[in-house]
Amino acid sequence: MADPARLESDHEDGRVVIRLSGEIDLTNVGRLEEQIEGAIADARDVVIDLTEVHFLDSGGLRLLSRVSTGAADHNQSFVVVAPPDSIARSVIDIAGMTGELIVRDAPPGARTEIERSTGG
Repeated sequence: MADPARLESDHEDGRVVIRLSGEIDLTNVGRLEEQIEGAIADARDVVIDLTEVHFLDSGGLRLLSRVSTGAADHNQSFVVVAPPDSIARSVIDIAGMTGELIVRDAPPGARTEIERSTGG
């Protein structure tokens, strides 16, 4: 059985972090896009975290592209989080979208494992 897409969002000081998880595909991108647009409407900075996404198809890539374009049209910063070993990063890299999207390994402000283990 497919792992349904889920969306959680956090709002803080003009930044909205949208955490997506599960499978992002043609069957759910319409619903997700509506939810994302509603969540980021008043944001200054938008972060889409794909760390827990287990499947991403071309519909999901188009979703990221549309949200990125919409954010730019509204003068919002837009960052995608996709760790190097994640499915989402692999798909974004294969599709050649790393030039179109700002892709980071971890959310802005997140401490790395090394920093946490050394107290840095």
